[in-house]
This record gives sequence, structure tokens and C-alpha cells, in this order.
Amino acid sequence: MTDTSREHRPQPSTRRFPSALTLMLAWAGWVAGWALTPGLLAGGVGGWFSDDYATVILIESLVAVVLAVPLVLLHKRFNRVLFAGDRLRWLYALPVVAGIALPFHYGLILPVALYMFWMAVSVFWQDYLTFGLLQSYVRERFSSWAAVPMVAVTFWLGHVLFLPERFGLAHLVPSIAILVLGVVMALLRTRPRSIHLILSLHLTFYYLFA
Repeated sequence: MTDTSREHRPQPSTRRFPSALTLMLAWAGWVAGWALTPGLLAGGVGGWFSDDYATVILIESLVAVVLAVPLVLLHKRFNRVLFAGDRLRWLYALPVVAGIALPFHYGLILPVALYMFWMAVSVFWQDYLTFGLLQSYVRERFSSWAAVPMVAVTFWLGHVLFLPERFGLAHLVPSIAILVLGVVMALLRTRPRSIHLILSLHLTFYYLFA
């Protein structure tokens, strides 16, 4: 006679939780990466090589592209979810259409092609770091709903600390707005879990309102 009671015993969870050290390193990596967002800092990497604004933006965008390649390659287990082949990929048609229309209403000082490249790199860099990698690391240790405010506050602090002249506490309305935006974008990562929706909407915004 076989012992069938084992079939009904709860099995130990196989889910692996990252250590506190791993999370600290993830946040430290996010801070370092966020500081390299193209065009974020007045004294950024591009300023080491040129005083020309367009050249600075081009250099910092290229640096982000070079760094993004190994970053993406090192996180294949997250990428299977972040870039899942779901129907939301069709939303990239939105920034494509907005990009085609951009030259007809563009009014900024940078060449339009450079602006489009800069925004594409910047949006991917910000969203992949924050709502892609950081939120994935946090969700491995906490629930998806607990991860939302944690990542949203991190996103908010990135703007408050690095851009205090625009989003500091002295500028209450923009500061609150960026916090709300962080909450919304983190929520958009909960269902679905890919970042197609975030990337497409974020980039479309910059192409529409330039």
C-alpha cells in the first residue's frame, strides 16, 4: 500500500528571492544609470568633450546606446517578459506616425533627426532601467502591488534630486505630476508585464509635443 498523503502535502516554494544586497545593488545601479540619461545633467558626459549642445546630446545618446547593449544582454531572463511577443507591439505604430508628423510642427533648436534619436534613446534608457529592470528586481522580493509605489517613488526621486530646478519640492505641481506619472507607468507594468505599452506611449508623447 502506497502512502498517498505526500501528494497532498504542500510543496516548498521554488521561487527565488533576491537578497537585500542584490536589491541595494539594483538601486545603486539604477542611480548610476539614471545619471547617464542623455541630456539629464548640465555637466553630463557629453560636456567633457564639447560645449556645443547638439554635440553633447549626440555623445550622451551614443554612450547610452553603448551601455544599453551589455545591460540588455545581461538580463535575458527579464527580457523574456519585458519584450514578450504580445499584441501590444503594434502600439509602436503610434510613435512611428508621430515621428513622421514631427517635422511639420517641430519648434526646438536641435535638428529634428537628432531630437528623434535622442528621445528614442532617452525613453528606452529611462523606462528599461526603471520600469523594466528595477521593477523586475523589486517584484522578485515583494508583491507586484508593493513594487508599484516603491518604483514610482524612485522615479520621482530621480527627477527631484537630479532636476530640482524643475521638479524639486519648491515646484509642487510638477513634482506631484511626475510622482503620479511614476505610479501610472509602474501600474502599466503590472498588467501586462511587458514594457511595450510604456515605451510606445512615452515616446509618442515626446514626438507629439515637441
